[in-house]
Amino acid sequence: MTKPAKRTQKDQISLYLKRQVWVLFILIVIASMLDVFWLHSELVVAKSSAIGSLLSFATQAVFAGFIFWHTGYRARRHIVSQLYRGQMVKWLLTVLGFALIFIMIQPLSAPALFVGFIVMQLSHSLMLSYIR
Repeated sequence: MTKPAKRTQKDQISLYLKRQVWVLFILIVIASMLDVFWLHSELVVAKSSAIGSLLSFATQAVFAGFIFWHTGYRARRHIVSQLYRGQMVKWLLTVLGFALIFIMIQPLSAPALFVGFIVMQLSHSLMLSYIR
């Protein structure tokens, strides 16, 4: 006898996206404290890490929106196509976001930008591992 399919985990994923806002906030506070108390700079590191983490959060939220555009068994082909479209849009937004950041934002700390982006990507992966 087969088991019925699991329901979509849209509610859980939206909950984890809301928790990502807290990770984002904590990352910005830590970078700001590091910048003010240790580096004594003009918040360049804090600004750069905040921008990198915001870029990661925004692209992940867009991707989640694409995935949950359609739901249900009958929409399975649309769901798969939306998965591919969402991934393409996510990568496109990431590349364009980094390009715009490097062109428009001055002064910028590139290592802090990438650290903020990578920390948010790791926290996304960690949160998604709890869903399974």
